[in-house]
Amino acid sequence: MDVGVVMAFQSSHNQPLSDLEIYQKEVAIAELAEPLGFNSIWGVEHHFTNYTMCPNPLQFLTYMAGKTKTIKLGTAALILPWHKDPLRIATDIAMLDNLSNGRVIVGLGRGLGRVEYDGFGISMDSSRDRFNEAAPMILNALETGYMDAHDGEYFKQIRVAIRPAPFKTYKDRTYIVSMSPDTVPHAARLGGTMMTFAVGPWNQRAKDIKLYRELFEKQHNRPAPPTSANIFTICDKDPGRAKDMAHKYMGDYWESAMQHYEMKGEHFDNIKGYEHYGRSAVAMRENADRVTEQYVEQQIYGTPEQCLEKLKGIEDIVGPIELNCFFTYAGMDYDYVKTGMTLFAEKALPALKKWQYTGNAV
Repeated sequence: MDVGVVMAFQSSHNQPLSDLEIYQKEVAIAELAEPLGFNSIWGVEHHFTNYTMCPNPLQFLTYMAGKTKTIKLGTAALILPWHKDPLRIATDIAMLDNLSNGRVIVGLGRGLGRVEYDGFGISMDSSRDRFNEAAPMILNALETGYMDAHDGEYFKQIRVAIRPAPFKTYKDRTYIVSMSPDTVPHAARLGGTMMTFAVGPWNQRAKDIKLYRELFEKQHNRPAPPTSANIFTICDKDPGRAKDMAHKYMGDYWESAMQHYEMKGEHFDNIKGYEHYGRSAVAMRENADRVTEQYVEQQIYGTPEQCLEKLKGIEDIVGPIELNCFFTYAGMDYDYVKTGMTLFAEKALPALKKWQYTGNAV
């Protein structure tokens, strides 16, 4: 199993710090990932609020490329509808890949935050069509070295070369965030690894993962890769403390996510392509505390042995996964984060790297 680290750059009332201080401390955590033996480091794209403050994942990963030698560098994800120039995305990815000697993982998504769509002056109603138009342009350019001529609804482009040129395939380095059932067919069609976050119950995610694998194999005539699972993590020698920390900080993170995404609001009912979120918002309005509790229980917390047991339970439900861990979020003390991340790396990571899935899930 490949295991990575996802950085959130989240500002929280639990630890009042300036944005500069948060960046300094988050980068120090990120710099631990390679020496501790993790396979990859990831940046998420968000704008305008303290929810996560990484507006340019590729810029963050370029910094990490210069601080590291072998670790893979992933976007989780670039939100395509917020970018008005697919050519710029393709050239930036190719440049980072050349700088890092081919370590880039291309994660793409379409986004959920109304505040971000409004900030960029883009209608959320257009998100699916914008994503479906931009993604093939970018991926084809990275495969061929040329952005082909294109005359679409949202993007106009003459044929141009990508320089520095892409120098190896991205077919096994493309990830598509799939958090709603209607995204699954598009992830399979594009040939990307399905990336999911641990939000709803895993038995519900298993249905989407099963469909993705069936569609992927049908369209590409090969088995689908393991699902990429982004999971909030706390590892502690004391199981009781781990549980207390999880319910405090994972719960606070979830509250911040609900606020950023306005998940209790009714606006999703009127936005094309977000009907799934409209149905989810009903449950959050009616029983927010239960949803928060449910969210925490989808994550990983406990001793290293308990973390491994929880991961085994997830794979028993959804099948083989790649794991990406959030270790820092919601203003958690950074010394505690370093201790827990190191403990996980020393006691759980070696077992996970040897992990061979043998179950019969989905």
